[in-house]
Amino acid sequence: MLLKNKFLAVCKFVLILILTIGCNSSNFEFKEGDILFQDLDKDAIDNAIEKVTKTNLAYNFTHVGIVVKQQDTLKVLEAISTGVQLTDIEVFLNRNLIKGKPKVVVGELKPEFKPMLSKAIEHGKSLIGLPYDAIYIIGDNSYYCSELLYEMFHYSNPNNIPFKLNPMTFKDPKTNETLTFWLNYYAELNHEIPEGELGLNPNGMSVSPNIVLVYDFLKKEQLR
Repeated sequence: MLLKNKFLAVCKFVLILILTIGCNSSNFEFKEGDILFQDLDKDAIDNAIEKVTKTNLAYNFTHVGIVVKQQDTLKVLEAISTGVQLTDIEVFLNRNLIKGKPKVVVGELKPEFKPMLSKAIEHGKSLIGLPYDAIYIIGDNSYYCSELLYEMFHYSNPNNIPFKLNPMTFKDPKTNETLTFWLNYYAELNHEIPEGELGLNPNGMSVSPNIVLVYDFLKKEQLR
């Protein structure tokens, strides 16, 4: 009887494990060049980014990475607080879950930009190890998430970049006053707020006419 109970307990554990894995997986097949838009909304900075970059989409993306091939394995090339790095796709997807499902939407470049991918990805890999750009200034030797992708495609073809730079703002759209978070953030960095400087963000990139959103991991549905 004891052995039977142990066997049933093991079977139950395995069943739960299978169901859990099933909840976190999908039929979506990643390919090199997929752009992953992530809604983190976990920290104060995510909320501050959302407030100044909001679009009409259901999500407020605060992070973005791109799928690349590394030694026959697909990884996410991204710029996070520890710098430019390659990350396992499952690690990326599981950063922010709702009921076991990632708040990630996959974007795909339109066909006319796909010939740029190989050169862009090669350049992106050459930037691995460089520091994160906490100031959000284009052109220094550090990168924030969306800046990394911009740099990659700018290098590939500066005359045909799928993402456009726009003046940045750190002001509350309702009051037109700089958010307290950003006042404190840049005060700690001892740096002037780059209000009006050119930049880009994941929300803005996600609504680019040069990108098609193809899969929603939270809803587990194809978007086209």
